[in-house]
Amino acid sequence: MITSLPSDAREFLQYVIAAVDANPDLRGPLLRALLTEEFLEMPVRLGRVEDRLAGVEVRLGRVEDDVGWLRGKAYETDVSRTATSLLNREFGFRRARVVLGNVIAMPRYAEDFHETVAAAADDGIITDEQFQRIFATDVIVHCRRSPEAEPTWVAMEVTARVDADDIHRARRSAEALQTVFGEEALPVVVGERIDPPYATLAQESGVTCINPTE
Repeated sequence: MITSLPSDAREFLQYVIAAVDANPDLRGPLLRALLTEEFLEMPVRLGRVEDRLAGVEVRLGRVEDDVGWLRGKAYETDVSRTATSLLNREFGFRRARVVLGNVIAMPRYAEDFHETVAAAADDGIITDEQFQRIFATDVIVHCRRSPEAEPTWVAMEVTARVDADDIHRARRSAEALQTVFGEEALPVVVGERIDPPYATLAQESGVTCINPTE
């Protein structure tokens, strides 16, 4: 233990350091004596600020998710409204009726479609998974090339950037529609971007890719 007091400031500082090193319990009282109460509360305040920032980040993440969801729905609505021209350009369909999508379909057609699909599920023609897949499809269109031509169903998955999941969903939706109605059903993905591996996958899966901006 140090018993003699130093004579100048430098020696006094060295004395204090040596005293604290020799008696660790003195660190708290010394800091409280040297620092203001506000300074001592800084770690707690910084912790609270970090907690608040973390909360803000979580809320911003949710906002970004909501905005992304809204953009996706707006994009689906645009595609639903332009489905006739898109399908005419791609397949030559002159008559296209949206029966499921983010537009107001004609009530009679939408109701008939729903009842037919529900009856197929009730009768075991399609599975519950197929029933759910049909009504989870972004856009479903009933098409004809001419009044005399056989009808064709088009199952469309809509996204800004096409990936494997979109391709598989479109394929499963088309297969389910064909099972229900016994008519041709085409799987289609609509997106502004599709990377080469997914373009290859779509081609191999028999899924048509449409870029509405081209």
